[in-house]
Parts: sequence; C-alpha cells; structure tokens
Amino acid sequence: MAIQEIEIGVADLTLGMYVSRLDRPWNNTPYPLQGFHIRSSEDIASLKTYCDHVFIDVAKGRGVLEGSVSSPPRGPRVQREKVVGGEIKLKVRGVVEEAHDVQVTPPISVRKGVYETTVSLRLEAAQASKIAKNLRGNLSLISRQISRGKLADYESLKRNVSDMVDSVLRCPDAFTWLVRLRDKDQYSHDHSLRSALWAVQFARYIGMEKKEISVLCLGTLLKDIGKIKVPNVILRKQNRTEAEELEYRKYVTYGVEMLRNTRKIEPRVISIVRHHAELHNGGGFPEGVMGTKIPLLARIAGIATAYDLISNPRETDAPVASSRAVSLLYNMRGNEFQEDLVVQFIQSIGLYPTGTLVELTTGDIGVVVEQHPKSRLTPQIAIPDHIEEGLNENVFLVDLRDEEQVRKALAEKGRKNLEDIDRIAIARDLEPTGYDIDLTNVANLFMVEEAVKKDGFWSTVRVKLGLDNG
Repeated sequence: MAIQEIEIGVADLTLGMYVSRLDRPWNNTPYPLQGFHIRSSEDIASLKTYCDHVFIDVAKGRGVLEGSVSSPPRGPRVQREKVVGGEIKLKVRGVVEEAHDVQVTPPISVRKGVYETTVSLRLEAAQASKIAKNLRGNLSLISRQISRGKLADYESLKRNVSDMVDSVLRCPDAFTWLVRLRDKDQYSHDHSLRSALWAVQFARYIGMEKKEISVLCLGTLLKDIGKIKVPNVILRKQNRTEAEELEYRKYVTYGVEMLRNTRKIEPRVISIVRHHAELHNGGGFPEGVMGTKIPLLARIAGIATAYDLISNPRETDAPVASSRAVSLLYNMRGNEFQEDLVVQFIQSIGLYPTGTLVELTTGDIGVVVEQHPKSRLTPQIAIPDHIEEGLNENVFLVDLRDEEQVRKALAEKGRKNLEDIDRIAIARDLEPTGYDIDLTNVANLFMVEEAVKKDGFWSTVRVKLGLDNG
C-alpha cells in the first residue's frame, strides 16, 4: 500500500496516528525504528521534545479529521495471531482478555560498551558453527533425558551454553548467521536457540555480567521443554478452542515440574521457564503475575520469545520483514512488555539484523552481512552481481558508512545514474521469500577462508560451515 503522508505539527498529534517521518534524521532521535503508532500521551510529549512537525501515514493510522481518543486503549492491541500464527496468540486471546493496570517499573540498568567485538566474523564463524551443532545435539539429548526423568548430561549442556555466550560476546553476527540459515529445520529446538540468541545479544548490549547471561541463555533454551507432554494435535493447531488453549498452556507447568524433578537444574533457570510466558500487564500465564513480580531474566526471555515468534513463525505462515517484526514488538511496549526493555531490545538487534534482505535507494537488492554496533542503519551489505548469471556466485561488499566507497563500487559494477540519488542507503527491508538469493551461499562468501575475491567480486567455492547436517 502506498504511503499517504500528511505533514502535521506535533501539537496536533492524536492517539492512533502513525508517524512515518520526522523533521530530522531518525538517527538523531532516541526512536529505535523508522515509523511507529502514537499509543500514549507520553509518545506525543517525547515527539514535542525532538520535533516541531512530523509526517503521518493515514493509510496506516488515524487521519487528521478523524478526531482523537481520550485515553490510550487498554489490553492487547495487536492481532498477532494474524501475523505469526500458532503460538504468540496464546498470550492475548480468549482466557486472558482482561488485563490489569500496568505497574510503573524502574528502568533497567544499562552499561553500554562493556563488551566489544574482538574477533572478525570470518574468524568466529567456524567456531560458532561447531558450538551451534554441539548445542543442538545436546539440547535434543537433554530433552529426551528430562522426559524420562533422568538427566545425565546437564553439565555438558552448561558447557555448550557457556561456549555460545562466549561466541556471542566475541562476535554476535556469526551466531546470528547460523541460526537464521536453518529456519526450515526442526522448529521447536531452533526457535529456542534463536530466542536464546536474541536474549544473549540483548544482555550483551546492556552490559549484563557473563554469569547472568549464561543463566538467561540456559533458561531460554529450556523454556519450552514442557511441550513434550502436550499432544501434538494441540501443539500445532493454529486456531485452538478455549479448552485447547488451556491445555496448551499447561506446558509451562509441565516444564517446571520436569526440571524440578531432575534435582540438578538451578532454581534461577527454572524461574525463567516458570515466568517467561507472563506479561507486564498481568495478562500472561500460568499465574497472571505482572510488572516487577516477573523476574528480570524471565522478562527478557519473554521479549526474545515474542520477537522470534513474530520473525520466524511456523512453516505454515509466511515470515515477515524485520522492520515489520520490530514494529509489532514496539507496539507491545508498556503493555505486554516493560517499555524500556522493549526499546533497548530493539536497539540491541537493530532495525536490519544480520541476514536481512534489503533494497537500497539505488534499487539494488542486497543482504546485511555485518552490523556496526554504533551505526546500525549503515551496515555492510553484500550485493549480488546483476550482470553475471550466477547471482549467488558473485557478490561485492559495500559499507554504507562510507558513501564515497559505495558510489565508487556501484559505478565500477556498471550502475547508472548514481548522480540522481541524493544518498545511498537502505530504502526498505524485504520479506524473506520471493527473491532468488541463497542466504547460505552468501554467508559462505564472508564466513569461510576459502572464499575467493577476484575482480572486485567475492566468489564461493562451495565450502559449507556444517549447516546442512548440524
């Protein structure tokens, strides 16, 4: 749908409007994404601090002549089941429709700059691949053992978790590539692994102590262990009845009981499993606790889980673009999830996470290869050659932080009319389907030493990172 923008003074903003542009660059403001709905008077007050006027998209939100809303809407506002299918809808439909007033929660402590990237993507990739393979195998083994009431390899899993945390602390982009490239494999374990990755990245971003990060990672990995006891017909059903929904939600209680019975797993890990499905407004389950009564690590695990369910729904649903996932998550701030946690989480993953398919203002299609932590809107982009037949065999790399280098590289590859483009940047991200670009192959170009650069192009030599059989 085309953008239908109207310029409006910030004093005339009302609830329900969709802000599509500002009177200044987005990166000069604290807003974590480009475009959002006005959901509260605090949003308007914040915009007044930074802007004189903005542009609203009347195709996405309330128009100027439609009046205003006297108070922000209460309860769940996002019809997420239409976007993400099977699982996240359980938090907002049917038996949890009535939510409570949201508590004022103290902001999270943020210590930025505690962890710096110390290893290149190419050097970390091989190590991260081994860690991911071992972790998946151990997670499957542990799940079987716990289901039988006998846990023999827990220490091995903890070592794998420690290795994963170390890898993400050294170079988060390497692990991000690995989990994004296996979307079609066994969903449950990969969902838990991706959720753990998002949680660890967030914890890294805010400077959480490594010991705490390991507890967070382990709890997030094990959060769905109780689904082993949920009948498959209910687990995979898209539109559950109220009775089926109640039966489904028992997975949390099952998981807590199973982990307690092992007598080996730490109480703080079990606490994450117990509380990860609770919501900030009290509308979650199984206990309906709210605000600070939800442990911090469980709050983080819940946000990471929600983001992954939106970004990577089951195979029956089409994946959504990263910006769409971020927008949906942002609309849950202050209601389903603690507001400052959501904002910091979005900043930690960036608007265009590694592996995102994007379109540049030049019309070129590319893939985000690596992010710059302090400049997330200008990552490194791999652009397939439009002249050669093998789009996945030859790509060239541009760094959007360096406008001159980007223009030179595009001109050398035959791009025309570059002088007509004011600024070369990401115009939009794209849905992950519908484009003939093999992300696994692109990843190999920048994650293995055997990739060859010739005449300005990176060319693959078909050396895989153990992803096919991992």
